Amino acid sequence: MYTLDEKDQYKAIAATLLLVILIIVLLSPPEVLLQRGVIVDTTSSYTSSEKEWVKTRMALGSNEIIEELPIDINIWQGYEIEIKQNIIDALNPDMMIQRAYYNPKVSKPVWLMIIRAHNTSAFHDPKVCYRGSGWSVVNEEQCEISLNGSVWATDTLYKGNEDISISVNELLIEKDGGERLIKYFYLKELLFASSPGSITIVRAEMNVNDLDNTSQLIDNFYSEMLPYLFMPVIGGGDSLGVVIYKEFGIMGALMEVMIIIVVLGYIGYLIKKKAVD
Repeated sequence: MYTLDEKDQYKAIAATLLLVILIIVLLSPPEVLLQRGVIVDTTSSYTSSEKEWVKTRMALGSNEIIEELPIDINIWQGYEIEIKQNIIDALNPDMMIQRAYYNPKVSKPVWLMIIRAHNTSAFHDPKVCYRGSGWSVVNEEQCEISLNGSVWATDTLYKGNEDISISVNELLIEKDGGERLIKYFYLKELLFASSPGSITIVRAEMNVNDLDNTSQLIDNFYSEMLPYLFMPVIGGGDSLGVVIYKEFGIMGALMEVMIIIVVLGYIGYLIKKKAVD
């Protein structure tokens, strides 16, 4: 009969605990391990003091999901706007759409632009772009907007409250006597999201007749449109091990098995080492 020395005992205990934790993780649904969500920020960097963590019921969509944003969203009727090739070449985005959405009760449309990229150089400062087109910035600030989160967000403060508030950039610009209001923000995915490192800018703008009314119309449009940028979660209530298999197939299953074999092998090595001694 033999026993491990004190140093190897600690190693064996640590390896056994790691094995137990791995098994628990693989058998647990992702919702138990990680809170799903998205970071809403006012800049494309990760240093903004205005960034907010929004818990979500769904995952932020892939490029394909976002590109399939419906042309008609409830009462809003959309029209594609052709994006010039020189703009695409300059920004080099992973995905870019530009549309005008009309509300039959309003004479002026909401112009929507969505850009998604891994490279932050794709996100030019809108103020620079507008000034280059002859617009003057009348007012610039960060503001809170209230959105209907009943479909895509999870309320964390008040049970039963379906509204959420996020910080966004607000620009009021002027050109030739006309004013335009722009509200934009960035959606940032977490490490375990479907496209790690991707950043998405969402920008909506509208010509101003009445400033308060225009601001409310943009907020209402965001409430209707934003859920379509998210998608149902892959795997549902499946365990993480099953989700990995569904996502990566046999390679995912082999990876899981190999991790367990490595830990078991190390424990066996410690025992065999003592037996030889």
